[in-house]
Amino acid sequence: MGNGVSGAWNGIASTLKVGLHSTVAKNAASLYVIQFAQYILPLITVPYLVRVLEPSGYGLVAFGQGFIAYFTIFADYGFALSATRKISLEREDISAVSWTASNVWASKALLGAAGFILLLLAVSLVPKLQESSTLLLILYGAVIGSVLFPTWLFQGMERMVAISVINLIMQLFILFGVFTLVHRPEDYIIYAVIISAGSIFSGLAGTVIAFFMFKLKPVTPSRRSIIETLREGWVLFLSMSSVSLYTAGNAFILGLLANTTAVGYYSAAEKIVKAVLGLLGPITQAAYPKFSRMAFESKDLALQWGRRMLFLVGSMALILSLVLFIAAPLIVRIILGPQYEPSITVMRLLAALPLLIAISNVLGVQIAFPFGLEKAILNLVFMAGIINILLALLFVPSLGANGMALSVLLAECFVTCSYFIYLMTKNLNPLIKKLEN
Repeated sequence: MGNGVSGAWNGIASTLKVGLHSTVAKNAASLYVIQFAQYILPLITVPYLVRVLEPSGYGLVAFGQGFIAYFTIFADYGFALSATRKISLEREDISAVSWTASNVWASKALLGAAGFILLLLAVSLVPKLQESSTLLLILYGAVIGSVLFPTWLFQGMERMVAISVINLIMQLFILFGVFTLVHRPEDYIIYAVIISAGSIFSGLAGTVIAFFMFKLKPVTPSRRSIIETLREGWVLFLSMSSVSLYTAGNAFILGLLANTTAVGYYSAAEKIVKAVLGLLGPITQAAYPKFSRMAFESKDLALQWGRRMLFLVGSMALILSLVLFIAAPLIVRIILGPQYEPSITVMRLLAALPLLIAISNVLGVQIAFPFGLEKAILNLVFMAGIINILLALLFVPSLGANGMALSVLLAECFVTCSYFIYLMTKNLNPLIKKLEN
């Protein structure tokens, strides 16, 4: 076992040396430079917002964002993976890329319009949503921005730096708007307007930049091509929807079972944990197109890189998780303030997420998806989502925000363990493969 681990670490070192001039390394390095700049802005805005809006106002916006997140996932469909994978194989043929991009944009537009109709129905039928109808309609601007922004195109073409640049500009816009216009708890509506406006601006900018950067040719999609595009992303859409059952909509689920103050405590801690988790994003974003090609060309090579990614990203995530757990009281006191003391326990319960999600991302997204195992992953993720909801129904009434955090932690543990076991049955578990050698 010791030799296996030692060999893995030697492999990591070799990979880093060889990969310094690779596209993945350059993309990841560029993304990190910009992402570190992006982290400075939330460190300024979040402490201000949680204090000005107070737990109830901040929680109300988080509740709305949690509900709107379902519509964002609906509009995004499975294109973040299916379109990225397809474009990564077509990127030398601009005509093919243009055709794929046009079909994806058209499909997302239809889904976005359908989502808005569903939102109107939900607001008119559910009393608790009627109370926040204005907030929800404003926050739907985030869905419009998501429809426009071609993350899948930039990733497939391995030009992810543009994504971070645009997002950085959007956060500067939000920073300016927050400090200029948001001064009281009642200004949560203004904060929602700023978020939506920033998202729409980013979407428009991303679309325009993509056309010029990749020299896309305007194409009018046919009904058949749109249906085919939706069919290609169907399984991945179900997977992403299942993931939302224990990720994106947690603030919404908590809001239905508790009050907005509990949502504020939970969401404030979750936001910090997700920000820390985002430190691993550039590596996984830059690596996915490469894994898609390697799985097509060589199973052994893909597993070799998967093993090295697992040790590298897992080691980084372990450090981040330990820092979150140990420093939770200090982080909450400095960033959120004394009135958010209940967020300390929430943060400690969520501290393991960077490690668990980093491992499951390598196993699921980087290995299982490129090898065409989406349906099995969908079933496992859907089970995790159901587990999360059932545990929330059990824990939240008595434990509040802590109960939601515990539910999410246990669901994520299930996902990571089940991925390991499933890939083992398919002889695709990178660690088991190494030990066999």
